[in-house]
Amino acid sequence: MKRRSFIKKTTFTSIPLLLKGIPVVASSDLLSQSLEKMALAALNCDRILVIIQQNGGNDGLNTIFPLDKWSNLVNARANILMDPKQVLTLSDNPTTGLHPAMTEMKNLYDNGKMMIVQGVSYPNPIYSHFKATDIWFTGSGSTKDLDTGWIGRALDIKYPNFPNGYPTAEMPDPLAIQIGSTLPFSLQGPHINMGYSAPDPNALLNIINGVADPAPDSDYGHELTFLRLMKDQSNEYIKVIQKAYNVPLTTPVIYPKNNKLADQLKIVAKLINGGLKSPIYIVNHPNSHDTHSAQVNTTDKTQGTQATNLTLLSQAIGAFQQDLETMGKSDSVSGMTFSEFGRRIKSNSSQGTDHGAAAPVLFFGSMLNTSSQVKKTMYPITGMIGKSPNLPLNAGVSDQVEMQFDYRQLYTTVMQDWLCMSEAEATQVLGTNFVKLPIFNATLSSSEDFDDNSIILFPNPSKDGMVTLRFPDIVKDYVSVSLLSINGQLIKSEVFKLNQRELKLDYSGHLQESMYIISIDWNGNRFYKKVLFN
Repeated sequence: MKRRSFIKKTTFTSIPLLLKGIPVVASSDLLSQSLEKMALAALNCDRILVIIQQNGGNDGLNTIFPLDKWSNLVNARANILMDPKQVLTLSDNPTTGLHPAMTEMKNLYDNGKMMIVQGVSYPNPIYSHFKATDIWFTGSGSTKDLDTGWIGRALDIKYPNFPNGYPTAEMPDPLAIQIGSTLPFSLQGPHINMGYSAPDPNALLNIINGVADPAPDSDYGHELTFLRLMKDQSNEYIKVIQKAYNVPLTTPVIYPKNNKLADQLKIVAKLINGGLKSPIYIVNHPNSHDTHSAQVNTTDKTQGTQATNLTLLSQAIGAFQQDLETMGKSDSVSGMTFSEFGRRIKSNSSQGTDHGAAAPVLFFGSMLNTSSQVKKTMYPITGMIGKSPNLPLNAGVSDQVEMQFDYRQLYTTVMQDWLCMSEAEATQVLGTNFVKLPIFNATLSSSEDFDDNSIILFPNPSKDGMVTLRFPDIVKDYVSVSLLSINGQLIKSEVFKLNQRELKLDYSGHLQESMYIISIDWNGNRFYKKVLFN
């Protein structure tokens, strides 16, 4: 079923998405490190991504201020620009400031829990809301139309028969939850949308179970049966959602009132607290950011439409992050904001801004690479990737904020460094390879210490399924050892209490001739060994 016809007929629901780590793809190169990394990480990924969509095209230059380009900014938008003394300054970043409505996010930034990625766009940007949103949802470029979402394509690889047979004992929870809007195109797979949708947050827990009546044997009947199947599965998922939602919070956090974005994030927090394993949540800012006029108040440039929007955003994210930390879940949850495009450098005569190109994307969470100047970037700045936008001295009406990073670099980074996908899989999802950005804490990635030589495995290859692990010294501790297939499937897991240097493992009877991976949890660290049984 095509995207638009499907959305029209299924505004009430839809179903799963993603597993820990997303898809596994077949490969003849069993020695590929990237494939192995994904397989290893997938077993224990357990991370959650929260995506906040700011519909309408947020003005990045009135959100993240380039303090080092202020005189050029004054020349371009004097009728909407506030006094520089009103801008919130940032710790260890003298070039950049935040809108004064973003007090909570300034605090996150100053404490290493927010990252700014400057100048995010794509080549030959599109200024149509609908088309630009589709580009971000699909992971495409401006010259190509896709009928599937970037997340949906990944999930279809992992769950090719969905929705038949779901939920299962292994997959009891919805794997993506959308709150506050209709089905997002980003979750659209080749056949159906892969997410669970709750357009009205207040009605999330009020779905009533129903029985599907027989449908006629016709095209209409087949489509009706399909929609009923999705509804029935939706009702199954509501049970686990209700169970998770009703788990009491030990120390409840007070969320801001009259803030529909905060209401959505509060629901997400309760579901995470209740143990729901859904790795993807998508929420929507309730207001439009399409500020062609009255972006600021005439008498007070710190107030106006955008100030209201940024207040809702900052207060909601601040409360949500506090909630995660209170419940002890902050290390497993990261979030990102996005809008389909930015605004032009020069303001218009209506105290607003028109459709533009690049804009900053904000990440928030406790596991970001923000503790010091971000390495492996051209302009290393604490808490920021990229530099202040390059603004002309006298900007014209058509001048745009230039792209510094392709938005698909953010997607491939999220897939590989947060959702435990391999480089090969991320490339398959996006159609080509994009360079990652150092957004997340480097310790999250196992790429640098994939195979620690302090532990020796022999014989390798093994002909009888018997192998030995030799530690660097006598181990007087518990050691957990797991055998994984090359695509991340758990085959056998054991825990040993050692008082010796060597550990013999017997995998005879479990194996075929192939490459496998042994995961060793010891002394607070995880090590991986490749082994060939023949």
